[in-house]
Amino acid sequence: MKRAKRAGLISEQSIKEALTEAKGDIFLASTALDCTARELDGYIRASAELQQFAAAIEKVKIDPAYSRMSVEQFENRLADLSLAYKIVGIEELHKLATMSHQNSGAMAKVKFQAALALRGGHQQVAGDREIEHALSELNALYHQNAPRIKEIRQTVIKLEGGQEVPQVTIELQPDQS
Repeated sequence: MKRAKRAGLISEQSIKEALTEAKGDIFLASTALDCTARELDGYIRASAELQQFAAAIEKVKIDPAYSRMSVEQFENRLADLSLAYKIVGIEELHKLATMSHQNSGAMAKVKFQAALALRGGHQQVAGDREIEHALSELNALYHQNAPRIKEIRQTVIKLEGGQEVPQVTIELQPDQS
């Protein structure tokens, strides 16, 4: 510490700034000041002003009003970032919705979904699942209620010379379940 103090790198003001940035954590503040925590602690103990400053930081940290203010600041910052990211997202959706799909079915679907999202339809993912579920149900109902096909294929083989082989019929036996 004496080396840094002699070089003019550590002062009461720089210690206050480091403690403020580190929210009172001596170890983080000492890292910022490029000294050991023990050296920083000794300097704080030697100065009544720094002791009061460090005590004030600790007092503020346990104050419920400070905690509430920190939560409010966090929520406000989160709301600001969410709005900013929504703008970026809308710009990217616009790019997707207006790009050429180059005769690709997958890209056309991406373009369509981007256009839906821009329009305000936030149900495209759920909508796909709902459509798949509905088609699956319809398929199951069809297989359950469709009339059983008894005759599947009929084949007649004609050989050269006019000879005919009798018809072959393949039948599907209905399930007994």
